[in-house]
Amino acid sequence: MKAIIKGTGSTLPAQIILNQAFIHHEFYEKAGKKSDKSGAEIVAKLESITGIRERRYIPEDEDSIPLMVSAAAKAIENAGIQRADLQGIIVAHNSGNMLAQGKHFHTVPNLAAHLKHHLKIEQYDCFAYDILFGCPGWVQAVIQAKQYLADNDEAQNVLVVGLEIASRMLDPHDLDSMILADGCGACIVARGHTETKGILSYKTYSHAQTDIACIYLGESYSKDVEGHGLFKMNGRDVYKYATTWVPKVIKQALDKAGKTLDDVDMFLFHQANGKMLAAIAQNIAAIYDHKTYNFEGKIPTTIEFLGNTSVATIPTMLDLIRQGELGDYKIKEGQLVVMASVGAGMHCNAIVYQF
Repeated sequence: MKAIIKGTGSTLPAQIILNQAFIHHEFYEKAGKKSDKSGAEIVAKLESITGIRERRYIPEDEDSIPLMVSAAAKAIENAGIQRADLQGIIVAHNSGNMLAQGKHFHTVPNLAAHLKHHLKIEQYDCFAYDILFGCPGWVQAVIQAKQYLADNDEAQNVLVVGLEIASRMLDPHDLDSMILADGCGACIVARGHTETKGILSYKTYSHAQTDIACIYLGESYSKDVEGHGLFKMNGRDVYKYATTWVPKVIKQALDKAGKTLDDVDMFLFHQANGKMLAAIAQNIAAIYDHKTYNFEGKIPTTIEFLGNTSVATIPTMLDLIRQGELGDYKIKEGQLVVMASVGAGMHCNAIVYQF
């Protein structure tokens, strides 16, 4: 049995935040010292490294649920199934339900329960649970859906959602606040009636050693901002981990599928920053001793206009490509695609998928 992606959907917040919005911010260093550089200098440097020009935030008067429900409903419709056809719902996220007009969030009830309720899915034997796995959460949820379908002969369809509402966890005095953004992508993982299409293989790494401190929630760099739930990142350590381990996890997933780098038509990478994407690609080529390997046309990007939407990144990108809304990138029958992500934990994972 092969698990296939039967349908996709995504929803992006309407509110667009340009880089200029950060120019007048007062940025601080980790020690609490105000940066000597101007906001304009900091913004320009971050754009040159990450490639981010704009990002999306949900409105202040909304919680996380409308974005999630919208993307999920689109995926169900795109798959051509009814809501009653679902045997499971998995929502990958990082922060629970971000409440309106504030920075508080609730994890009880879980987001999958909220989603099932708002979709009006009444059958009690359709499970609904969340996973917390950092940015690689959606990829891991797809893996879990595949495993469930393989172990349950009666199951046909699982809804998998990747949701990120990062705008409520940002420290306005931390330059990393410009990186993260909001978004939601979803798909239907279904039982396939083919042996040639679908998920061919997957691999996951969880280190959780000294790297556990790479990404965390903490206090603002400014003493004037209260709270302990603000996004923090040790950028250099994250970069080192991602560029070292993502190529290795991809190599192992390809090995399991009996494929090599030459077989891959497209890479859907987590969009952390442009420089990191280039380094990951270079290191993959090095593993295969491809000194002149050409990745042109194989690595679509959304980071320029969406920022880093964390767990929502890959499902959103996949849907945009399937809908013909990401430049010249197209999903064609027979293509081999690698989906790979990395994030807090530290974790990384990869799926090898045949369309």
